[in-house]
Amino acid sequence: MNRLSNTLKGATALALALSATQAMAQDWNAELGDYAGTTLRVQTIQDPFIDALKGMTPTFTGFTGAEVTVEGFGYDPLHEKQILSCSQKDNQYDVLFVDGIWLGEFVDAGCIEPVADRVAAADPAIMAMDDYVPSFAGQASWNGTLQCLPIAGYWHLMHYRKDLFDAAGLKAPTTFAELAAAAKYFAEEDGDPEMAGVAMNFQRGSAAGQNFFEWIYSGGGKPWESNFPGSAEPYADQTPLFNSPESVALVQFFKDMVPFGPPGVESFAWDERANAFMQGKVAMINAWSVQTPMFNDPATSKVAGKFDVAMFPHAEGATSVPPVGGWVMCINAHSEQKDAAWDFMKWFANPATHKDFVLAGGPPSRVSAMTDADITAAQFWVPTLYESAKLAWSELRPRHAATFEMIDALGLQVNRAIVGEAAPQEAMDEANAAITEILTDAGYLK
Repeated sequence: MNRLSNTLKGATALALALSATQAMAQDWNAELGDYAGTTLRVQTIQDPFIDALKGMTPTFTGFTGAEVTVEGFGYDPLHEKQILSCSQKDNQYDVLFVDGIWLGEFVDAGCIEPVADRVAAADPAIMAMDDYVPSFAGQASWNGTLQCLPIAGYWHLMHYRKDLFDAAGLKAPTTFAELAAAAKYFAEEDGDPEMAGVAMNFQRGSAAGQNFFEWIYSGGGKPWESNFPGSAEPYADQTPLFNSPESVALVQFFKDMVPFGPPGVESFAWDERANAFMQGKVAMINAWSVQTPMFNDPATSKVAGKFDVAMFPHAEGATSVPPVGGWVMCINAHSEQKDAAWDFMKWFANPATHKDFVLAGGPPSRVSAMTDADITAAQFWVPTLYESAKLAWSELRPRHAATFEMIDALGLQVNRAIVGEAAPQEAMDEANAAITEILTDAGYLK
C-alpha cells in the first residue's frame, strides 16, 4: 500500500527541479519573444489542475518578462462567460481553455483563432504533435483544421476503496452487474451504515446529460445513428437514439443505483461526487482522472492510500469504452496579444514542460507523459489511465454548435427518470423528441 500513500510526496519539488533544467534542454530565451511589461491573461476551468497551471507560469515569466494571470470559473459559468465575451469581441483574455465538446460552437461563432498555421511554422520537435494521445487529440480539431492544442486530457477511471474491497474479498467490478452487486453490498450489507455503495452525476442539466454520454457506449448503445467507436463519419447521420432499448436500459440502471448512493445523490454533480469519495462516504465512483491526484493527497483526502483504480465497467456483452474529455488551449480570436498567447501555448504544450505540469498534478495528454518512468512512479494510476485512453472514443459527446443545448435537454429528462417524475421510457422518449427538434432547428437533421 506504500505506493498509494506516497504518490504526491515530493512531486512539486521534483517538478520545480525539472523546470529549472528546461533552459538547458531547449533555449527558450531564444525561442520565445520578449514581452516585458505586458500581462498575459488565461481563462480556464476551476478544475484541480488550476494550481499546477498557476505554479508553472513564473517559469514563462522568467523567459519572456510577461506576467501571466490565471482565472478559473465553474463549468456552466465558464461557457456562459466565454460565449458572451466572444459575442462582444472582448479581448480581456488572451488564452482560453475550452472544453473539447464546445469547439464546434466556438469555431462557428468566430471565438478562437486556429493554430494550424502556427503549428506548421513551428519546430516539429517543440510541438511533437504525434506525441498526443489520439483519443483526446481529436478534440482539438474541427472542420478538418487544428484549432487549439490538446493540453489537458481527461479519461474516466473506476475509483474504488481497495482496502474495503480487500476486506470483503471483492475485486474491482468489470461489468454493470458486478458494480451493482458491490454497490448493494457496501450500501446495505457491510455493517457500516455511513458507507454508500456508488455515486454518479445525476444532477439535472449538464451533469446528468454528460453522465449519459459517458456510459452509453460501454452500455452497448450509441447516442445517434452514425456515432459509434471507430465510425469514419460520426456526424453523417445524427438521427437520435436516446430512446433506444440500450438507452432506456442505461437510464433504468442509473435509477437502480440511487438507493445505493449517498443521501441527495439525485442532485450530485462533479464536485459532489468527488467530495463524497474523498471524504470516505462512498465505496466507488467513476470520475475524471484530473481528480485522481487530489484523492491521494493526505492533506485533504481521507482515502489517500486506501483506493485504487480500474477500467470503466461495461454491460454484459459489451466492451469498455472509457469516456474522454478535457480542455484544449486556444487563442482568443479577439486578443490583441496573439503572438504572446501563442508563445505561452507553445512553451506550455512542449513535452518537457508538460512533464513538469503532470508531476505538479496536471492531467497528462501526451504518450510520453503516460509512459514516463518518473510520472508512473509518482502516480500509480497512470498505467491504467493509459490503457483506458487507448480504448476511448474521441467523439464521445457531440461537439457542434448545438452541443450545450442538447446535453442540457438530455440531462433534464435523465434526471426526471432518476427522481421518479417519469418512467425511463417516457423520459427518454421526451428527450429524443426534444433533441430531434434541436438538431432540426440547427440544420443537422432534415
